[in-house]
Amino acid sequence: MARNILQLSKYSRALLNAQRFYSAEAASAQFPSITTHYTVKPREKDSRWAEIDMERFADEADLLIVGGGPAGFSAAIRAKQIAAEKGQELRVCLVEKASEIGGHILSGACLDPVALNELIPDWKEQEAPLNTPVTHDKFSYLTEGSRLPIPIFPGWPMDNKGNYVVRLGHVVAWLGQQAEALGVEIYPGTAAAEVLFHEDGSVKGIATGDVGI
Repeated sequence: MARNILQLSKYSRALLNAQRFYSAEAASAQFPSITTHYTVKPREKDSRWAEIDMERFADEADLLIVGGGPAGFSAAIRAKQIAAEKGQELRVCLVEKASEIGGHILSGACLDPVALNELIPDWKEQEAPLNTPVTHDKFSYLTEGSRLPIPIFPGWPMDNKGNYVVRLGHVVAWLGQQAEALGVEIYPGTAAAEVLFHEDGSVKGIATGDVGI
């Protein structure tokens, strides 16, 4: 690592002290790259990996879900519920690129609990973080000098009666807890880097991004 840093410093000084500017292609040719991503330079064509015997870890699941958002966790929970109803074993895995569940979810939302009522009917007893019910709505048209109130009729999209003001990241984290309690395997900090296909073109699975040294 120290050698690479020194090497980079030497090349940086050479570029700064050069009498003319190099194009990206010319600079790449004169100053060799220290590291590249395997998708840019395949390892089988990279001499630095010639003596290294490395094999990717492979695993199988009945259902793989990419993304730990509301939809991903709802799908995972429902799949485990259906499997339990039928008395079947189903391995469900979920990968999420954020280091913690809910870490990449937008903060505020006005949540209609109709889907949650179907998915987890006892969500109140399970202490779902829906703590602030909507008490009233105001919808107005603003002019340069005044505010014109617009009535909100039941059933309109702006009608939030029965909804809750939530922090969606907390709701997703709670959904993750419910999924894990049902046996869903959750892998945070794991990004899906590419989709893998069978020879007939059907989806086979995913490859995760490289991590570690």
